Formats: sequence, structure tokens, C-alpha cells
Amino acid sequence: MYKRLTCCVLLVMLSGRFGGTYAETNVTTAQNTTTHPTNMSITSANSTMTTPMMNVSMTASTQLVPNNTVVTLESNITKAECGSKQLCVSEPSNCEPSVPGSCFFLAANLQNDGNFNFGLSGESDGYIAATLTGGVGEGDPTYVCANSKGKVKFFSTILTNGVLNISTLNVTSVKGKINGRTIQCSFVATVPQPRARVTLGLAVSTGAYNDTNESLGLPKTVIRVTSVDLANSTLNVTNEITSTTTPPPTGNNATTGVSIPQLSTNITRQSCGSTKLCAAEPKECNPAVGGSCYFLSVKQQNGQTYNFELSGQSDGYVAAGLSTGVTQNGTHTAYICANNNGNVTFFTGTIENLEIKLKSQNSSNEQGTVDGSKIQCRFTADLPDTTVRAADYALSVSTGTFDAANSGLGKANFRILTNRVNLSDPTATIINLLNNAPNYAPSFLPALLVTVCMLAFTAM
Repeated sequence: MYKRLTCCVLLVMLSGRFGGTYAETNVTTAQNTTTHPTNMSITSANSTMTTPMMNVSMTASTQLVPNNTVVTLESNITKAECGSKQLCVSEPSNCEPSVPGSCFFLAANLQNDGNFNFGLSGESDGYIAATLTGGVGEGDPTYVCANSKGKVKFFSTILTNGVLNISTLNVTSVKGKINGRTIQCSFVATVPQPRARVTLGLAVSTGAYNDTNESLGLPKTVIRVTSVDLANSTLNVTNEITSTTTPPPTGNNATTGVSIPQLSTNITRQSCGSTKLCAAEPKECNPAVGGSCYFLSVKQQNGQTYNFELSGQSDGYVAAGLSTGVTQNGTHTAYICANNNGNVTFFTGTIENLEIKLKSQNSSNEQGTVDGSKIQCRFTADLPDTTVRAADYALSVSTGTFDAANSGLGKANFRILTNRVNLSDPTATIINLLNNAPNYAPSFLPALLVTVCMLAFTAM
């Protein structure tokens, strides 16, 4: 049996330079009988190119026979064995991959010499990927789990100059499942020999996937670890990109407008009422789908630092507002995302009597995207304590015009104005005090109702 296995491994090594594989079922690829690498056409979201296949130097005698067949992952990937049996890294650092919500997670544990069992989880409408950096060879082996019509399609690739090139890697035992936007997969892979013979780097990325032509968009890295001993499961590994260990936001110069990077993932209603407080108009609208929807979510990061998600329809701008009052004509701290020729320009300021006044606010980590008339953005803000409660604010969403030529922001048209709520309580009751009413302050409503009643009584 051992001789047959050794023969099989040798045959795979000799025929290692053939076309890439991806699978929901077994795929047969042609062997290259020449001494030159086989060329194949690689399609990304932005370009089509012919790239020579690359082989990565693996640890001797323990290479796995490639088998990319995907079977159903029966149980959720969790953090239960992190620090004991598996090395883990996640973003945010305290997130739990088995619970729905925005969480990127990668775990590795040594199976035998050179072979590791990996668990990968993340939120994406396209794909999530795990990359090993610092090995011998051209490019970095990257393992891609894509959402193909509600099922996981697995790609083994080499990441070179920011482009994923489909290749043959020593991977087997692939399992996967999709739950909404959450993609989870596990697999066993033979890792490359690190240049330092001790450590490798890790990365988790996400990107677009086109199921029609089976193309992988350019990856956006959400987790990066420069160097780590994969075999040491007791290590405490931290994301080196942003992570929740980033210092609190500081005042930015968004008064002149700042171009911000694209959103890494779409904004959805997931975790509303459990880990984040949400306001929407209509009440149950989903910002992840088409149609008119104004949406704002707030999630406490720590202390007075909060993460915000904003979505709305506008040809100009959408703005998230916070106020200790519940009137449109008052003063609202404002975080503004404007459509600047298909890209998002971010401003901060205040809304005073419906007028935008640009002013520096404590914000950071801004991301945004424009899709037709839909503008979406995320940001982190450091909020001052209110006189009543540390997080007692009314929330608002407003829209207006934007003149890209002179960065002119038109008057605010309020779409949502809520009661004052504790932002740190995701279960708090949210009421839109406008409910599509005419654009006047809610504080005028009692006087208006009294007037109507008096007129009706007089007419009797």
C-alpha cells in the first residue's frame, strides 16, 4: 500500500505542471508531456491574460494528492479550539465565525509534517480566500472559496502581482457551505517551505466572483500576518491591517472631502437587533438589495467608539447624523458620503437648520461605494458623552445634492429621524419620527394637532 501511495505521489509531482482545477465535482485535467510549463488563460474582473503555471516548492515526501472535490461542511467553523489545538486570526479580533455577522476568520492546525488543516470563514457575495506568503517559488499559494449559486466552488490559485492565477496545489478534503453572505470552508493543504524554514505569513482576502465566466476579481486583503509559526497553536495572532486594536479615531480633514477606498463587503441587515442597532425606512428594507431603502446601523466597538454603516438612494449625497435633540431644525453631527463621478468622497461637519456646515469630526476607517443611485459607506467615529447618558442620541439619515466641481453640498432632506436611544444597546426600540411626513420639525406636531381639532370644533 505504501509503495502504491509513493508511486502515486511521484506521478503527481512529475505531472504537476498542468492546468488549474476548481471543483464542485472531480475535474480531469490534461497532463503536459513537455518540459515547459503549460500556458492557460486566466480571467480576472479587470483583465484577461495568459500566464505560465507555477509550481511551489513543498515539503518533501508529505505532499498531498490534489483532490478539489467539495463536499458539504456539516458543522460551523468555530473558535472553540483556538489557542489549544489550532492557530487562529480574525477580524474583528473577538468575532465568532459561527455567529452570523461581519467576521473574517482563519484557523490552522498541524495534521502531520508539512500538512495543515485550515478553516476559513468570511462575509462576501463573491469569494473569500486564504493566502500563504513567504514560501519558495513565484507567487503565493491562495485557496479560494467562492459562492456559486449558493454552493461553494473551490479554486486553488497562485497570487502574483495582485492577480489570482488558477494553478494546481496539493489540497484535499475540501468542505464548504453557504449561509446568506457567510462562506465557510475547510481543507487540508501541503504548505510551502518557508524561506526562513520557521515561519510563513498569512492573509485573508475577499473579492468579486462572476459565475457566468468563472472569473475571480482582484482580492482585497482584510487580514494580514507577516510572520507566524503555523505549528504553534498557542500563539496570540493579531491582524496587522486595521483590527480592533487600532487607536480611537482622531480628527480628520474631511472638511475638504476625502476620497475613500471601496467597501470590502456589502452592507446588510444581518445582526440587526443582536450586535448592531439599526434604523431603516421603510422599516424592514434591506440595503443589500435593490429598491428605495435608507439605512443606518451603529455598533459599539469600545467605550465611545462606534462603527457605522450608511446606505441610501441619492444622486448627490447621503449623510448620517447624530443629535441630542429630535428636530430636523436642530444641530446634527454629520458624516457625509457623496457620489463623486461613481466614487465616494467623504465629508464631516454639522447639519444646522438643514444647512451643511463642514467641520472636522473624529472619524476613521472610511470605506464607500456607489452603485447607480445607491451610496453606501462605513466609518468609525469617536462620540462625546451626552449630558444624559454616554450614548444617548437621536439618529438621522438625510440626502441632498452634490456639485463635484466645487464640492458644494445642498440642503439636507431628512429621510429618517429617530427618537433618542442608547447606541450601545442593539435591542433598543427605534422609531422613525418622520414616517414620510412633510419636512417640518416633529416638535411642531402637537401644536398642529391642537389647531386642527379647534378648527374642526368651530366648524360643527
